[in-house]
Amino acid sequence: MVLSLRAIVGGILGASCFCSVATAAPVVVSDITLDLNSDGIMDRVALVENKGATDLYIYLGAGAAPLDVSKRPSFIKKELPYNNKNALTVSGKSSFTLQNGCGGCSNDNETTLTIVDRHGTFLVAGYTLDWDTRTSQGTCDINYLTGKGTLSHTMGKAKPIKAKFKAIKLADWTDESAPPICQE
Repeated sequence: MVLSLRAIVGGILGASCFCSVATAAPVVVSDITLDLNSDGIMDRVALVENKGATDLYIYLGAGAAPLDVSKRPSFIKKELPYNNKNALTVSGKSSFTLQNGCGGCSNDNETTLTIVDRHGTFLVAGYTLDWDTRTSQGTCDINYLTGKGTLSHTMGKAKPIKAKFKAIKLADWTDESAPPICQE
């Protein structure tokens, strides 16, 4: 249902307005097509705004046809903990990245999650945090598949992190899942 504000705003301001407000129906804000599960059939991944939250939908075997978010996805990650600058990018033959952050803020940051399908389970295979604040800048990069990571501060050389990391299921990922060393 679309409600016209022309009469309301026009009555208040004494001018006409060609504005409208839609009720909260799911809206695709970003989507990509790739063969995520390496079966030779193209899959779709979409960021969907729904009732004020951003959800991640994965449709296996959906191909490049127009996306219908009313159909049940193969996988859904509800209420991503990010609501700024969300974007999806195909990052390899069978992987994609979910980027989010705050560019143009006084404390810029961008988080990138690399997502893969391993034997029917979606995993966070990589985590990267780039920041540029008033007091510091740097990058923390974790490869959960190799168990290794690097950290750099103030554009210095990236140094290995002395810790081992294990892949995390996308279904279990929260903003608290980020390695604490990346938050220091």
